Amino acid sequence: MADVVNRRVVLAKRPDGMPDLDCFAVVEEPLGSPQPGQVLVDVEHLSIDAFIRTTLDGAGIHGTVPEGATIMALGVGRVRSSGDDSLSQGDTVFGPMGAQSHVLAPAAMFQKLDVSEAPARAHLGVLGLTTGLTSYVGMVTVGEVAQGDTVVVSAAAGAVGSVACEIGRILGARVIGIAGGPDKVAYLENELGIAAGIDYKNEDVAARLADLAPEGVNLFFDNVGGELLDTVLDKIAPEARVVICGAISQYQHMADVRGPNLYLRLAERNASMRGFTVDYHSAAHAQANADLGRWLKAGEFHLREHIVDGIDHFPEALLMLFNGGHTGKLMVKP
Repeated sequence: MADVVNRRVVLAKRPDGMPDLDCFAVVEEPLGSPQPGQVLVDVEHLSIDAFIRTTLDGAGIHGTVPEGATIMALGVGRVRSSGDDSLSQGDTVFGPMGAQSHVLAPAAMFQKLDVSEAPARAHLGVLGLTTGLTSYVGMVTVGEVAQGDTVVVSAAAGAVGSVACEIGRILGARVIGIAGGPDKVAYLENELGIAAGIDYKNEDVAARLADLAPEGVNLFFDNVGGELLDTVLDKIAPEARVVICGAISQYQHMADVRGPNLYLRLAERNASMRGFTVDYHSAAHAQANADLGRWLKAGEFHLREHIVDGIDHFPEALLMLFNGGHTGKLMVKP
């Protein structure tokens, strides 16, 4: 069998603030046949997630990518050849693929997927660890969303935000999503079916929240941080829950992250703020998978997919995540 030529995206240099395309390079290398315990996988879709940005700097919670190494990314693919009894040629798998077209790695790194009821890429979106499970854990396990709650979700038109909005709607909450631009607000209201969207680029968020949530916000699912976090903290209801999922406004300056100025609203209103990582709540994953799968099968989810073609365009897709150039789940198809 002829060697497979792999194309992979590597870190050419560490960014200083916002990464640019010069921080990345694409290299080619031949991959041989799997040795005992290994599999060779054709990568089909890669998930573009905010955590990838944090790996481009120094050591962090998700680790760091050495210069010259392949950029981290989760993905789904199909086994081309196998040297391990646990996986066979043609099996669909999920795992840490890296930003590349093919991967030769131990079979133990991959999870075999059942794609009889949903396509493989759904395991990066609604059923995915960094999207669906993250949204579920934040909304249900940590945020304890309840019927009748007024819920606000920031970065609501992104992948995690979209699923969080829909989980809130499914469970009977009144959901308000904050996103940038009229097209994204239309997506939130018309496709996801939430109560209202706020366009932070063209509207006064504080004034709109005062109008839409006159009795305050019961649950805030935050993906942004910074000034927007303060804006919503000022509008929380008594005994509100503030869930910190991410802080996309801060990722370009990880050495100088700015916290909220209005954190005393938590004390004044007997409220709570709690951060989380999805891995920490592994005990909730079985129930999350069951609920997400059931809701997906029932047609409750309307997460839009934005798929960028070509592994060479992985850097552009990653930068798109931070400049607001996508709606829904962002993926790369190598």
